[in-house]
Amino acid sequence: MRTLLQKPFKKTLIFSVLLFFLIFHQSYAQDRIEITGKVLTSAEDAAPLPFINVLVKGTTRGTTTDFDGNFNITVASDAIMIFSYVGYRTQEIPVEGQTEINVQLVEDVSSLDEVVVTGYGSQEKKSITGAISTITSEDLEKVHGGATVSSGLAGKIPGVSFRMNDGRPGAGAAIQIRNMGTPLYVIDGIQQDEGQFNNLAPNDIESLTILKDASAAIYGVRAANGVVVVTTKRGKRNTKSTVSVNAYTGWQNWSRFPDPVNDSYQYVSAKAEADVNEFGSTNITPEELEKYRIGEEPGYQSFNWKDFIIKKNAPLTSVNVAASGGSENINYYMSATHLKQESVLGDEFTFERSNIQSNIEASITDRLKVGVQTNGRIETRLNPGIPGADDYWLPRFAILRNRPYERPFANDNPAYLNDIGHNETNWALHNFETGGYKKDTWRELQTNFTAEYILLCRRLKNERKVFLLYCRSGYEWSRIYL
Repeated sequence: MRTLLQKPFKKTLIFSVLLFFLIFHQSYAQDRIEITGKVLTSAEDAAPLPFINVLVKGTTRGTTTDFDGNFNITVASDAIMIFSYVGYRTQEIPVEGQTEINVQLVEDVSSLDEVVVTGYGSQEKKSITGAISTITSEDLEKVHGGATVSSGLAGKIPGVSFRMNDGRPGAGAAIQIRNMGTPLYVIDGIQQDEGQFNNLAPNDIESLTILKDASAAIYGVRAANGVVVVTTKRGKRNTKSTVSVNAYTGWQNWSRFPDPVNDSYQYVSAKAEADVNEFGSTNITPEELEKYRIGEEPGYQSFNWKDFIIKKNAPLTSVNVAASGGSENINYYMSATHLKQESVLGDEFTFERSNIQSNIEASITDRLKVGVQTNGRIETRLNPGIPGADDYWLPRFAILRNRPYERPFANDNPAYLNDIGHNETNWALHNFETGGYKKDTWRELQTNFTAEYILLCRRLKNERKVFLLYCRSGYEWSRIYL
């Protein structure tokens, strides 16, 4: 009985399954349509785009366009088509029963805050696996640490150290990547020296990238200590002309410096005690000590050399005027900056720098772009000129060396210098009128011309497993075997 019932049941089940698949196949075939179309650029000439990815949304079904931009695919009538390729904006188009779909893709120009300059090209930051650090113009504009670019970078980049020998006006910091020595500097694709990098106007920098370890290998043996890659600002296409003014004023002071003894009695008492400890006696009599304690007679008075040499609140000012903009085929950025920095040692230590920067790019055709970059600067350093010595180091040494009972002027008369026996550290000598001056002027102008022609290339693997490189120049395609 049980066997007799199973046979009709199995036949019914098989028949039902076959009927279901037949009905589903008919409805599936009725809902699917064949679509043909062409993918073009959005430019005026509307050139065809080969190898564009054509994908059915939500599935793995897709195809690519041929050399003439044509494609053919069978999809559901209510499907959504996705057209994508590197360098172009992805488009989603509903089929809605259409049998022909023509698409124009718009170029996707990535902004600098989305990409990182990694040598002779750029990558998305999220896709980078090498040792690379980047800061942008927004980071640089928030800090005004000095007159040079490097003086404002300290603490902003991991793995990079900045060392300044002193704080003289116009001084820059020595940059070392992982303490490996002086790196290679590349500014807008041109290898430059440390001086050129330090004296860029910070307002003209769009991004600064540090390439460490293997990430710097693209530049060869000169990049053994790492690479500092700088990209200056450029205008954007199809934007209105804008003029911006950026100005600031700050005051600088020494954050710390030893406070020497500036009381004559305290100094001489300690000197007498030291003589007794070393020699058993001293030539300083009690009567002389008493004169130093009273401090009224000439030669026994106290003088504070630190207050005499250091002038607080040294000004640092900068003014930048920039203009940028662009049309459909040209973009430009022009800037002028003037900076002046004085020293806490007085207004006779000054540094002034004027920068100009101009970046202009123009598209001659859809694939030919030319540009001209111009940057220049005039630097002026002015300080007292004491022969055979460092005029900035001497006053700092004088604060520690000069004794509190020594005075800069004879009988406190500014018309006569006092002979203190080591007159190179007598700060009264360090001025333009008495000691003379030293003036250094540096002028530099650089102009770079660039031309870029874009080739559309695709590396394929044919049936014979031979790698081919298809490159397009204009409307002509060439094939190269690799």
